[in-house]
Amino acid sequence: MNIMIAGYGFVGRAHEAVLKDKFTVNIYDPPLGYTDIVAPSGVIICVSTPPHVDGSCNVNNVADVISRIAEEVPILIKSTISLEGWRAIRELFPNHQLAFSPEFLRAATAVEDFMNTREMWIGGDSIGFWHALFRVAFDDATFTTHHANIEELILAKYFRNSFLATKVAFFNQVYDLCEQLDVNYNSVAKIISADNRIGASHTQITEERGFGGHCFPKDVQAILRTAEKTKTSLSILDEAVVYNNRIRR
Repeated sequence: MNIMIAGYGFVGRAHEAVLKDKFTVNIYDPPLGYTDIVAPSGVIICVSTPPHVDGSCNVNNVADVISRIAEEVPILIKSTISLEGWRAIRELFPNHQLAFSPEFLRAATAVEDFMNTREMWIGGDSIGFWHALFRVAFDDATFTTHHANIEELILAKYFRNSFLATKVAFFNQVYDLCEQLDVNYNSVAKIISADNRIGASHTQITEERGFGGHCFPKDVQAILRTAEKTKTSLSILDEAVVYNNRIRR
């Protein structure tokens, strides 16, 4: 079976690492010199979705890949896409076999993270194809796919990252007050995060301060733009962004 991976960034490379021992894997990423499309049995889209000037999600790279694939070929979108971006794609390609699975890999440890994956959320078309493929790839009969519709999965992806970004901002404010009061932040944070409902992730204060990186700023802005279009207030997230912009170095 020939699987095409479109987009050879950290998500695409992680998928290649898992699939290459069980399937023929072809990479499609023209900017990196991978230009051949060889009659794929399935396509996994891992291309970038950079923000537009207004912060909304640009899905042109995803649409470009889909336009090059025959309608009957199962396509799994792993790229982060907005709700309005998905609706535009579905309208452009009503007959393509499109599935979506939100990806939560960390850039620095993407290959290791994905190799340790044993469950996946997925929605859309050809779910059985993708479940069978990853069960073989991971060589694990216990590999599980959880199903939801694509719009639910898109919002869940954005809000999971938005929650973690807000948590970073919250603990930076804890740090601010500790500094003003000359109290040891690390001790305070350790005691707070000892509550299992809170946890210790995203409590470290970096030299750059606040949240940054590849995903959090982009995803937060995209969900805020989606909310604006529906006249929905995400005021907590708005304030986290205002604060983050003030402290970020």
